Amino acid sequence: MHRQLLTANFSAVRLLAAKLLLVGLGFCGNPGIAQQLDLPLADAEQSAAQLPQTRALRVLSPTLAPEQIDRAVLNRLLQEILTNPEATATQFGMDTLQLQNMLTLLANAHGFINDNEPANVQAMCSTWDNSDLQGEARIDAALAAYARRAQFTLDFIALYYRVVLANIEAGLSAQALPRFQAYMDDRRRRMASAGATTGGAVSQNARSGEESIRFHCRSN
Repeated sequence: MHRQLLTANFSAVRLLAAKLLLVGLGFCGNPGIAQQLDLPLADAEQSAAQLPQTRALRVLSPTLAPEQIDRAVLNRLLQEILTNPEATATQFGMDTLQLQNMLTLLANAHGFINDNEPANVQAMCSTWDNSDLQGEARIDAALAAYARRAQFTLDFIALYYRVVLANIEAGLSAQALPRFQAYMDDRRRRMASAGATTGGAVSQNARSGEESIRFHCRSN
């Protein structure tokens, strides 16, 4: 009887996962979805200073910024839950309600955040088009504008995922919380040295940067 009930509970998790996949995670960023699912939400206006601080990581590969690591780890966790919810629940010692809550939070985060590359390129092109500089000085100024805007996005991603983590941890039991935190620490270290890559339209050096500028920006 207990086994039948456990199987039914995980079937509900699979059904929730299927719904998320069918809509392409397109509902993400809509707080009404969590309310419709009758799931608890942490106070979204919690001060950043009150959120837990994560340990600084040194990224061995130059292709992944430290601000992107939590997002990469949690996106991988989302895939693990979608693929095998039973194994994830066993790994963390969670019941199905905690697993459903985590799945919903991760799916919302996955669909809500993007790298906003068009805004980075727009900042670069605006600086390039309006600059009175010439030669490499003009190129450097445009690339610097791109880098500043890209860093703004990275900082937002890091802050947003601190909120996501705080929401996840708030819903975990005393048994599941240390297991989840140990998982995050281990995966952060692995991701920092894995050589994972992220997309980006612009190379941050003068020669290839100039080619990117002239490709993306409508200017002479």
